[in-house]
Amino acid sequence: MVGLALEAGGVKGFTHIATLKLLDMYDVRLNMIAGSSAGAIVGALYAMYGDADKVYEEFSTNVVSFMKDKSLKSSVPMFELVIKKALISLDDYYQFFKALFGKTKFSQLKTKLVVVAFDCENRESMVIDEGFLVDAVLASCTVPGVFEPTYLCGTKVLDGGVLSPLPTEELRKRGMDRIIASLFEEEIPDYQTQFGLLSTLDSIKNQEILRQEMQIADFVFDYPVQAEWSEFERYESIYNEALKIAMDRRDEFENFIRR
Repeated sequence: MVGLALEAGGVKGFTHIATLKLLDMYDVRLNMIAGSSAGAIVGALYAMYGDADKVYEEFSTNVVSFMKDKSLKSSVPMFELVIKKALISLDDYYQFFKALFGKTKFSQLKTKLVVVAFDCENRESMVIDEGFLVDAVLASCTVPGVFEPTYLCGTKVLDGGVLSPLPTEELRKRGMDRIIASLFEEEIPDYQTQFGLLSTLDSIKNQEILRQEMQIADFVFDYPVQAEWSEFERYESIYNEALKIAMDRRDEFENFIRR
């Protein structure tokens, strides 16, 4: 049983499509996909269409359309983060997901999918595998501080990357004995201010969570991406660079998948 785990990470999620290209190239039949945040978007699209090129087309087209109306800022003034409940309303954000997924349900997918969000009330990861995709993926992508929390299953939820950026454990619990993970290398930033220190500490925490989840995987695609999660204007170059890296590992991946 083969599972695919896709890491959270905003625009860096376009690197996952390079992983999907290799899956298509070697006709890998997945039994389950698990994703958090941007990983949930890419995973849900692949579970719908089963084609990496179609995933790229749908994701990129909707990103471009969304940026025209509600451009995401790569950096935000500190006072905005402090005084605002959210930088982008869920009403605006919802339209992006509606355009991607419409009224598609989990039960209509070609491949089994689990989407991970963060349950704010119980302070634990929530795994979603039924209902409408638009609701589940939106919940998984509500970045804290940028988007206001949404409600799902009677509880307030946020971005799945809060506690489970790379949901390999969810795949193992559901019987996947061969897990492919797609993730990105990130440098821990230096800091010059006290707020910068908080950001650095948060990065250290996230790296430790990711390291533990990565150990569960049997094969890892690791893409070195230096970008803010919100730099969606760079989606094309990020994808193209990732594709070069993925193609360089074709032989290694083929040996793994043919074993």
